[in-house]
Amino acid sequence: MEASESLRTFVAGVIRAGSVNAEEIVPVVMAVAGGILAAADLRSISLEDAGDGAGGVLWASFGGPPMAFRYNHATAMIELRAGGLDGHPLRRFGRRALPMDILNFFGPSRAAEAARTRP
Repeated sequence: MEASESLRTFVAGVIRAGSVNAEEIVPVVMAVAGGILAAADLRSISLEDAGDGAGGVLWASFGGPPMAFRYNHATAMIELRAGGLDGHPLRRFGRRALPMDILNFFGPSRAAEAARTRP
């Protein structure tokens, strides 16, 4: 599956899974998808079916270890973990902290770091 198709499938799955909270989920998943497109190594983007009906696990690399993005039904947030799915999330992207979290993770310093590590 191509990067754009993986990302599109993830976004659609998260929107379906979060349809009860659509007004909260849509801006979050669109902002995360935009950040991934802007800062990730596009060759690293892949989708893993998690069988949870929530869009699966989207993997992407930003010049370091692969990062896992996964929607959590219970919190209505997209969780970010490095290298695997175990342990506490490094970040949670949600409606309440969206602008700050998006800027902190995908902002200028992340883009500069990713640009330095791309071939």
